[in-house]
Amino acid sequence: MNNIGRIIWPGTVVLLALVLSFPACKKELPTIRMGMVLWPGYEFIYLAEQKGFFKAEGLNIDLFDFVSLSDSRRAFERGQIDILAGTIVELLIIRENSYKSPQAFYVADFSNGADVILGKKPIQTISDLKGKKVGVEPASLDLLTINLALKHNQMELSDVILVPMAQNGMKDSFQSQEVDAICTYPPTSVKILNSGEANILFNSSQIPGYIVDVLIADENVIGERTDELAKIIQGINRAILYTRDHPEEALAIIADHEQISVRDLKEAYIGMSVEPLENQIQYFTPDGKLIRASEAALEILRETGVVQRNIIVKEIINQGPVTRALSILKKNG
Repeated sequence: MNNIGRIIWPGTVVLLALVLSFPACKKELPTIRMGMVLWPGYEFIYLAEQKGFFKAEGLNIDLFDFVSLSDSRRAFERGQIDILAGTIVELLIIRENSYKSPQAFYVADFSNGADVILGKKPIQTISDLKGKKVGVEPASLDLLTINLALKHNQMELSDVILVPMAQNGMKDSFQSQEVDAICTYPPTSVKILNSGEANILFNSSQIPGYIVDVLIADENVIGERTDELAKIIQGINRAILYTRDHPEEALAIIADHEQISVRDLKEAYIGMSVEPLENQIQYFTPDGKLIRASEAALEILRETGVVQRNIIVKEIINQGPVTRALSILKKNG
């Protein structure tokens, strides 16, 4: 906090003198509030918090779990969290809906099969969904997934009936036959597939590079707290490397948080690409995957009327914290 302008009352001078007489203590950084949903790609944030990697960087992190991306996005828009783990769809919708200037400053993962559309057996293909009900989370990644899946099969949104629902309600709605199909991801998709009730109609490996998860912060926060965000990136990177070196322990911690088995978690990770710090900068180049994925998502959200503002993609991406974290990595390496 900025102390300029605070009044020092009589007597405070004595207390101040006493404080100054003690040896200087390490200054604790202000709390950073982070929000995430259950998704294996975000779990290295959770692992870093559980293993004390953030504390080792001198960070004070409050980590909040949300039941849906829509809930975490709204919390960010209201200023209840400082950093949001979300997709580029959330990034674009925040820019559309709020006064904030959100920017992606770190790539958590690229989905390459983990995001799916599940159909109630005996439904086997996207084409079979014509005239049927599909559960989607409103104003979320699901809009991108269902649009791309339908386009892949020469279909339009008007060919299906979209039923809005939160991710945490999809399993019950699917099993009670309120919908014929759902757009979902682990751990929900894992639990439904394990029940034997569903077929995978579509997955993100059919649209490589389109679905990307990022860390999002307001432009002002990134400008004022770049060093802290770089330390967050370092903590996450340490968690990724720790998982590679100690897979049994790390995956057990993550699986417990996701409420799925370690075996199912390993399968989920096959369907995504999680990149360590040294590979991050390539995504932030002018022709990098993050720019291309953001432009593709923006086009679809404009087509569906979700985004109407003139959003310039290069203005919602900020490589500053990654660049700073890389410079620290090289310096220490």
